[in-house]
Amino acid sequence: MKVFITGATGFVGRHIVRELLNRGYEVHAGVRNLSKLERLFGNQVKGYIVNFDEKDSIREALGKVNPDFVIHLIGILYEEKKKGITFERVHYGHTKNLVEVSKGFNVKKFLFMSALGTHDEAPSRYHQTKRWAEREVINSGLNYTIFRPSIILGPEQKLFFDMYKITKYIPVVALPDFGNYQFQPVDVRDVACAYAEALKNPETDRKIYELCGTKVVTFKELLADIFSYWDRKVLMIPMPKKLMYFAGLIVEKIIEPPPFSSDQIKMMWKPNVCGVLKDEAISNGIKSICKREPIPYEESLKWSLENFDIIIKGK
Repeated sequence: MKVFITGATGFVGRHIVRELLNRGYEVHAGVRNLSKLERLFGNQVKGYIVNFDEKDSIREALGKVNPDFVIHLIGILYEEKKKGITFERVHYGHTKNLVEVSKGFNVKKFLFMSALGTHDEAPSRYHQTKRWAEREVINSGLNYTIFRPSIILGPEQKLFFDMYKITKYIPVVALPDFGNYQFQPVDVRDVACAYAEALKNPETDRKIYELCGTKVVTFKELLADIFSYWDRKVLMIPMPKKLMYFAGLIVEKIIEPPPFSSDQIKMMWKPNVCGVLKDEAISNGIKSICKREPIPYEESLKWSLENFDIIIKGK
């Protein structure tokens, strides 16, 4: 069985690719950088340079693969408008193009990476464009599974790199929403399991799943656990969301990409916890699909930070 995947060299993508390879799938990747793909997977994954703004470019790649399944992971956390990188272009436009081209092939299922908090009423542009993309997938006529994960724990999690660099020299961190904003972190290995299982399981057809771990933690608690592992004393300053929002408006006009943005503060409209948004999504995604409990938060964070240390020491 052949899988065409986007975002294969990203944080989550590389774990999903490894899981698929371990299960015997033939994996093909649409990428911008073939050398990065080769560094990660050698000759195990066949790569194709694809411009997701152009349907012809996507069609050429899919024509060479004729995939059984398509997995679409590409997304951004902030916009870089000077470079033309916007939520609408990446989340909506790229998904729309890939969906429309996939309809011309005998694709058995289209798997899409959305995000927890995505909803018709979500105020952030990030979530709005993810919802537009979800609708393109749902209304395409393709068989699909959509995933909405909370914050994903793994060695390549961007939060670790940001906090490691910032607090190494300036041990001070601002906490939006006074540090009380809640997450339900999910292990990247569980996410990879959900994708791999959904390919073959008809119970997941035409469904949306929320993906969360075992424990709800506040942003302050998550950072405290990270800093404790590093044995690093950091002053965490609680700040109201409104103040952080206006600070984000200023920062994003000065620095691109910004360390945080106003849209990221808007993303905090609801707790990033499974089961909060009462819509069509199934809240216990990992248990439903992988037929087991998620990896415990403490175990997941320890594994993630141990392997993050290896990455940092290797640089």
